[in-house]
Amino acid sequence: MQGYLTRKEVTQLNIYESIFILKSSVSDEDIQKTVAKMEGIVRQGAELIATENWGKKKLAYEVSKEKRGVYVLLRFQGKGDIIAELERSYRIDDNVIKFLTVKLDKKEIEQLKKKEAAAAVFHERTSREREEGSVPHA
Repeated sequence: MQGYLTRKEVTQLNIYESIFILKSSVSDEDIQKTVAKMEGIVRQGAELIATENWGKKKLAYEVSKEKRGVYVLLRFQGKGDIIAELERSYRIDDNVIKFLTVKLDKKEIEQLKKKEAAAAVFHERTSREREEGSVPHA
């Protein structure tokens, strides 16, 4: 059956994080377009878990005459073959100045799950407190 994964295939899926840095001179509209393009590539062969735009940050060292860059993180689950296509797209895109993709090991995945669970509890508690009126709205 096409489109369905077997139990063996599901257990072979890994979780990856890919961080790429865009030139700081790129407009907000172009940042959104580039992020959407990279998300689309990931979705072709993997499940996109999260996208985080960390904003403009100072680079540790100058890269392509840039001292600052826009950091974006993509977290996804899938087979490793999607990485080659994603990194090919990074290399082609003139706005991307640096990138790194890593596979998370079991320990990192557990830490990530704990962090997400703690964030969910915090969000739930603050939402409840706002409903009760004990915390002012931001």
